Amino acid sequence: MIMNHYFSNRILKILFVTTVLFEGTVSVSAQSYQPQGLYKLKEIVHQDGKHMEAGYQQYKYYKDDTTLEFTYYSSELEESFNFIVSYPEVQPLQMTSTSDSTFTLRWFNDKNTQDERLFPSQTTIEEKYEMVKDSTNAIQQVLNLLEMKMDKSHRLQGAWKMRGRQSMNNANSQYWIVPNGPETYQIFGNGASVTIVNSGGFPRAKMQGYYSPCTYLDESAIKWDGRTGILNWFDGETASLTLIGASGQPMVTVWDRCGLPQHIQELFGTRCPQTTKDLSSYYTEGFLKKYGNQPDSIRMAYETFDYAVNANEKNNAIFPVLMRNGYEEEYKEMKESLLSRLMNGEMDVDEAVGRYMFWFYKDFDRHTNCSSRTFSQLRSEALVNYKALIAHYAPEPVGCKVDKDTYLLRLPSSQGNLPTWDWMLNKVEEFKQSGCQYLILDLRGNGGGSDAFGEMFAKMMCDCSSLNDHQSFYMNSTENNKQLKKYCKAFHLSFMDKVLAEAESTEEGSLIHWMSTPKGSGGFTPMVRKGAIIIDNYSASAGESPVSFVRTYSKSHAKVYGRDRSMGCEMSGNCNNIRLPNSNIVLTYPMTVDAEFEEACKDRNPGFKPDVMIPLPYPEQLTDNIDSWVLWVAKRMKK
Repeated sequence: MIMNHYFSNRILKILFVTTVLFEGTVSVSAQSYQPQGLYKLKEIVHQDGKHMEAGYQQYKYYKDDTTLEFTYYSSELEESFNFIVSYPEVQPLQMTSTSDSTFTLRWFNDKNTQDERLFPSQTTIEEKYEMVKDSTNAIQQVLNLLEMKMDKSHRLQGAWKMRGRQSMNNANSQYWIVPNGPETYQIFGNGASVTIVNSGGFPRAKMQGYYSPCTYLDESAIKWDGRTGILNWFDGETASLTLIGASGQPMVTVWDRCGLPQHIQELFGTRCPQTTKDLSSYYTEGFLKKYGNQPDSIRMAYETFDYAVNANEKNNAIFPVLMRNGYEEEYKEMKESLLSRLMNGEMDVDEAVGRYMFWFYKDFDRHTNCSSRTFSQLRSEALVNYKALIAHYAPEPVGCKVDKDTYLLRLPSSQGNLPTWDWMLNKVEEFKQSGCQYLILDLRGNGGGSDAFGEMFAKMMCDCSSLNDHQSFYMNSTENNKQLKKYCKAFHLSFMDKVLAEAESTEEGSLIHWMSTPKGSGGFTPMVRKGAIIIDNYSASAGESPVSFVRTYSKSHAKVYGRDRSMGCEMSGNCNNIRLPNSNIVLTYPMTVDAEFEEACKDRNPGFKPDVMIPLPYPEQLTDNIDSWVLWVAKRMKK
């Protein structure tokens, strides 16, 4: 049997013919003719002149000084078939040519054989071969695949190595993998596929294979060997394949993109890299060796935590920046300590994941967070507790005059519901008609949303073109690209289409260009004499972008006021979410990061610092009122 039971039953039903197979290379100097290319066995002739049909399909492929032999059992070329690849055996033989397209191989059978009818012992036997001219021949397609000749129009195309079977048949999990046994490789090409089972002894041992047509239905579904297979992409280099077995039950195998074994690549002249992934955490045997038998609760906790780590490392745009800025050892120690405490029963998975994500949140980026109970507790301790400092902290939308020449726009959210876009547009017109020369944009409590809300009023305070270069980068990953495709469909922005196109042709894990603002670009004429932005520790993301905006486009017209730094989401954006297995915990992380984060992360103090510190105590009330801070800022602006 050449295949494992996860593949089509058809593979198990086709029998191999045992033939006299040759090993080694045929010496050119000992021959009168050296063919090149692919030839098919037409007939066998005995020394008494008897002509025999082989009853099986045999091809020889000659390339330079190497000869390969393909054998499979079939009277007709079938859509799918098994085959054997081997080197010819060293024998006293003679090769003669009768034309450019045919040759005869003459050899003496001095060995016992299982088929005296075809190969009688102690006789001379001639095998007559004819060149295969039809490039669509199935064996030629096998050769094309082994030589990796294909147009890569589908992400599945290329060579893959089976990691093993997912023991619980969960297509969304790459954990609890049972090894396959013999190395099994799959090459997906243009309308066809080849499975190779490498016994490890090739070329001394035969290399067994299976050819089958393959149709790509979409990115996540294929028609393979007469059945529909469902793909689940963990990333661009790993996918699960689900097929329905003979019992009617799903069978899930996990595959990693990988070059064929080195000796096979050398034989066929290919250079495809081997996988460099550390797969140890995914195998059942690896878990048992390290942790022994554990209850299901510990096994599931291990999977949940390890999944969180992998998801964050692969998808979070700030991760590679932190690793190249000196935090790799600290991060590794933190991660390993949490895993050790989790496996020793010192903490549950909610705490392990929460503390893991809080390491990023506390000192670097507040877009990186999760929904665990532990994280929520740690988060509340890291932020200013305005509920305890301000008797009524519930900022509401306000657009009104503070005095005869100062206008206040309080924007507690940029989500589009509190306030709405129409409300904002009305307030813009109201401000323009007010005759006010001073503008206060109050962003206290604004947790984010769309940058357009706050920037609508921030632009009125700006007085120049861009004061510096600004760039942001996108973390290329399978998970992020799923979300980016949704953005492209929803917003129809050409730059996003370009980013997606580059992502699909760039190695995963790389940061690729997202957007840029060159120094000196743009330019604004101020609509006010002075502008002010008030922030607090709850001003986040789109609630911070107006601060970044005026610091880019205003030399003297705008200042930022407050007592606390903003939350610290200002240098990342375009968040994505991932739900962890075996739990209700959701990770949130940014897909994009600003170039400025490269230096800012070294301070370990996220958030914008106010230009002007407000010396007053916190106001007693912050709702839809004009509070003491607004009055102080309005007075300070006119000095």
